[in-house]
Amino acid sequence: MIKKYTLAVLFVSSFLIGFSQSYQTAIGVKGGGYGGGHLSGGGINFKHFLSGPNAIEATAGGGSNHFHLQVLYEWQKSTGWADGLDWYLGIGGTIGTWRTGYYHPVHDDFYYNSGFYLGANGVIGLDWNLEPALGVPIGLALDAGPSIGIINSRLWGWGGGFAIRYIIK
Repeated sequence: MIKKYTLAVLFVSSFLIGFSQSYQTAIGVKGGGYGGGHLSGGGINFKHFLSGPNAIEATAGGGSNHFHLQVLYEWQKSTGWADGLDWYLGIGGTIGTWRTGYYHPVHDDFYYNSGFYLGANGVIGLDWNLEPALGVPIGLALDAGPSIGIINSRLWGWGGGFAIRYIIK
């Protein structure tokens, strides 16, 4: 019985020790072209670690014809290459709206009526907290992943984003 508990504690400890993050909360901007296809893009970005390697990342933005909100649940782990340089995986979704007359940039003669869309996203990326190396509370993130439209979006694709964030704590 003690062997089982010891093994369980060692397993959980090795899992938790292997994961890391070098900050708790950051806010900034993120640009990119995934999460809802051509109706998506960048916006205000917020990332907060819930516990251990688990984080929530949200990006809200839009343009003259649309608004979107993307929320990702992410798992982050140190790369071991440099202080503050982590890699992460995430899954989540995008919800958005657009107004009448939105012109589709790929299909030259296709216009959307107003409405909303819903999509699913996956992401893999690098997150670099520059504070350990340079002493400035700035973080950079670069990611890529698949997106698929679920409601009012026929688009399936691969895209990515780049974020610059101020590290709050």
